[in-house]
Amino acid sequence: MFKMHSARGWLFGAVCFTIGTVLQVVGTARLAGRLPHDWVGIGIYGTTAVLFAICALGFYTQWRKEESKERVGGAKMTHNSQQSGQREMTRIILPLALIGIGIALILGVVSSPAPVSPPNEPGPYLIGNYTVSYNVSGFGTYDAKVRYPALSDGEVDESGAPYPGIVVSSGLYSGEWAVTWVSDHPTSHGYVTLGFTPPDPGLGDWTQWAEGFIGGIKELKQQSVQPGSPIRGLLDTERFGIIGLSMGGGGTIEAAGTAGSEVNAAVALAPGGYRYDRFAGGNVTDVMRAAENITVPIQLQVGSADAMVPPERVFPFYSDLIPDTTVKEYVEIDGGNHIGFINQVFAEVAANIAELPDLEEQIGVDNPCTIGFAGQRNVSSTYFTSWFNYHLKGIDGYYRYIFGEEVGGENLSAFEYNVP
Repeated sequence: MFKMHSARGWLFGAVCFTIGTVLQVVGTARLAGRLPHDWVGIGIYGTTAVLFAICALGFYTQWRKEESKERVGGAKMTHNSQQSGQREMTRIILPLALIGIGIALILGVVSSPAPVSPPNEPGPYLIGNYTVSYNVSGFGTYDAKVRYPALSDGEVDESGAPYPGIVVSSGLYSGEWAVTWVSDHPTSHGYVTLGFTPPDPGLGDWTQWAEGFIGGIKELKQQSVQPGSPIRGLLDTERFGIIGLSMGGGGTIEAAGTAGSEVNAAVALAPGGYRYDRFAGGNVTDVMRAAENITVPIQLQVGSADAMVPPERVFPFYSDLIPDTTVKEYVEIDGGNHIGFINQVFAEVAANIAELPDLEEQIGVDNPCTIGFAGQRNVSSTYFTSWFNYHLKGIDGYYRYIFGEEVGGENLSAFEYNVP
């Protein structure tokens, strides 16, 4: 009877060790494939550790039983070949199982989410700013405001330098002053931002905005080496993001798809530039052509109630034009509209104007923002801050907000992403 239970114990331990080893290989492969905060992987590591622990305990228990039996039997104790093989296997597998436990626990810790600042809340940095202007051939002079992480006295905060750069713009008939919150928010999270106003805000040409983004990156790089510049030596000149609204959103797509633009990650808010009949030659815009050339990570956001650039004019960028070989994401904010992406005060003014008699038919105003303007900015900032923090700063803790456990939810009416 003892021999039967002993053989079963050895066999059970061997099976646990074999399964644990396989899971160890699978888990290590997932980690090597850079799946941050991979809860499946973390589960594998935990299971592996348990299996190795059972294996080690089983082999150790059987070994002690054999030793106890040998002491009781004394010199009369004999060993058959099976018992000798089992004891030899124990001497080999027991330390390997203990090592496996250690490796599994280490991998689990490495893959576990590290705490990060909530992306929808202001970051730890105060904000300093100054104005600049730069010229783009063929379009003219762009006025801009540069913002940077600052100390309480307005001096540059170098504690987290070098900081990646982000260029920001609004849309038609407006300027950087309309979306200062979009510039302020990432600056507070440790970015140097440049918000620009195009030379002719009423010009219906997305390329004017695209060139503003490309020129804005060049201006930031120039400012980072210019004597006397507040951001001299502060900028990471290898990592740049762009984010724009409406016409600026179309310009974002066009700039991201332009060769040599130096864009590393992009976010387009309610981007214009899509025309339904894209198979008719005259309906293919520069924005649509550029979308097909995008290779950098790009996120598209739109409000489900947007009457100016409705979701059906944004989603095709994601589904049909931007290549599936590109990291891309579509975020549709439930109850959000178009003006909900601009500063609160201007959004409220625009909403009040829309309620005046006869103006809706005259200017084609937006649908109501049922999520509330603050709610829309809260959702929007969660996704674009996480996008930039993950793709520009490489902070794995934000993975779960854009690809992992925290994505989607009641505030989104549609959400899709593609990670090749």
